[in-house]
Amino acid sequence: MKLSYLTLGFVETNTYFIENDNALLLVDPAGEADRIIAKIERIGKPLIAVLLTHAHFDHIAALDAVIEKYDVPVYIHSEEVDFLTDPRKNGSAKFSAHGLPIITSKAQPTLLDEGDFQIGDFTMTVLHTPGHSPGSLSYVFDDFAIVGDTLFNNGIGRTDLYRGNYETLIDSIKDKLFELDETLPLYPGHGPSTTVEAEYMNPFLNG
Repeated sequence: MKLSYLTLGFVETNTYFIENDNALLLVDPAGEADRIIAKIERIGKPLIAVLLTHAHFDHIAALDAVIEKYDVPVYIHSEEVDFLTDPRKNGSAKFSAHGLPIITSKAQPTLLDEGDFQIGDFTMTVLHTPGHSPGSLSYVFDDFAIVGDTLFNNGIGRTDLYRGNYETLIDSIKDKLFELDETLPLYPGHGPSTTVEAEYMNPFLNG
């Protein structure tokens, strides 16, 4: 399995491309749809699904352009289906005063919750890791995990957006992500990768 990414959009969000021998998954189409589509075409494998770690505007800005071209299912937690159509909930309304566009999506998503999950030849464990947002999901594969805006390299997700909660976020990190193998690479929604072990000394988790 191969992982690659592009950093895209208004606030430099990571969009991930996960490929095996036969197919491709896309995680968080953040923006700049032309660049995402160009990379999919370069990879040259059929895109079979879009996975969303959560539905904040900077993770879904290119979603409609991607699914209009490739007609693939979109997976999201049930807590955030209405974020797709509500700019107040997905955060784009909050930042429109700073010149960012209002973002909504017409996607009709498939609901995903915690547990083992398979799509095509891809298998993963889905963790519900709320706090940054109520439906945040982390996707754990054999060799890495994609953790959205729950945990960053030497940082944590903000909790001042709609239904964010600091205590819930800390519980998600300590009770879910810190139960993973210490050496497992973690790929966040923003910034460079890290590992479980490296984040034991994260200052935002240790006062």
